[in-house]
Amino acid sequence: MTPPVRVLDAFAAGRGADAATLIFEYMAATQAEIRGTVPASVDDLSAALREECRNPETVYHAPGVFLVAYRDDAPVGGVGLKPLPGTDAVEVKRLYARPGHRGGVGRALMEHAHRWAELGGYARLVLDVMAQRRQVVDLYRRLGYTETEAHSRYPIPMLSMERLVTSA
Repeated sequence: MTPPVRVLDAFAAGRGADAATLIFEYMAATQAEIRGTVPASVDDLSAALREECRNPETVYHAPGVFLVAYRDDAPVGGVGLKPLPGTDAVEVKRLYARPGHRGGVGRALMEHAHRWAELGGYARLVLDVMAQRRQVVDLYRRLGYTETEAHSRYPIPMLSMERLVTSA
C-alpha cells in the first residue's frame, strides 16, 4: 500500500531546500520538453529561472506559499501559489510530482492549494499550462478548471485556465 501524502508549507516548515530542488526538477523537465536538452544544473537556466530555483522564498513569499508533498518524509511533489496584485486571484505555478509518485500527488497538492486560496479569501485560482501536457490539463479539468483568456504571454502554446474558489 502506498503511504499517504502529507502536504506542508515549505518555508513555514523549514524545508525551503526541498522546494528549491522540486522547482529545479520541474524546470529541468520543462526545458527537456521544450528544447530537448536537460539542464545539468541551475546555472544552465535563464537568470529569472535561476533566481526562482535558488531563492524560492523570495518568489513565493507571503502572502504566497510553496506547498511540498511528502511520503515517508521524502519530498515527492510541489506547487507554488502567488497572489496576483490588484486582483482577487492567486496564480498556480510549477505543479510537479516526481516520476514514480504520480497518480494522486498532484491532486493532493491542488486540493491543499484550493483550501489555502479559500482561507486566504481569494475568489479565483488561475494558471497557465503547456497545451501538450494532456494529463495535467485533464487533471485541472477534473478539478473544475475551465479555459479562460490568457493572463500572461509565452513563446509556446499555453492554455490559460481558472477555477472559482468554492467553500466545501
